[in-house]
Amino acid sequence: MFLFIHSELFAQDRMDIEAYEIRYTVWGGYSAQSMQFLGKTRNSQTQILRFGFQKHLKDLNKGISLWYTAGFIPYLHFDYPKRDANDRRTVNSGFGISPVGFMIKNYKSKWLSPFTQTNGGIIYMDDYFPTDKAQRLNFTFDIIIGNIFKLNSFSDISLGYKFHHISNAQTGTQNPGLDSNFLFLTLSVH
Repeated sequence: MFLFIHSELFAQDRMDIEAYEIRYTVWGGYSAQSMQFLGKTRNSQTQILRFGFQKHLKDLNKGISLWYTAGFIPYLHFDYPKRDANDRRTVNSGFGISPVGFMIKNYKSKWLSPFTQTNGGIIYMDDYFPTDKAQRLNFTFDIIIGNIFKLNSFSDISLGYKFHHISNAQTGTQNPGLDSNFLFLTLSVH
């Protein structure tokens, strides 16, 4: 009897939060200061806007699920010191896609659903980035941690941190790359 009630309660939680299989997201973030980890470009400010898609793949364990993620980035903007122009402040924008990503979500309650996510993609910049000997086409990956807060039966918001790396993967004469630390807010509908 206890096992029956327990599984029924969990099924109700699953129905309330995870019954949907697809989520659509709008993601915005700001990085006030780049860091030097994989990339060599420092003192950069970055803004990003991303529209995304998330598809539930499978439940891994009680409350833990695996999701596929993909996104379109219509706007990515950098304000940075261009090292081959005597560190003159330069702005450069781009757009791109991140077609490959995965998220692991741990549903605990309406207010506690931590997740971790990673994405990979390409960005096409308005000009060579971040130096004149780099490339316009760059590659990105990111690592994200955050928490999802359910708003109602069809939407939720997420808050968290995102490490974002962009570089040309040694396809240019120079590949200084840039690492950003984003604080982000995501709105999701399902």
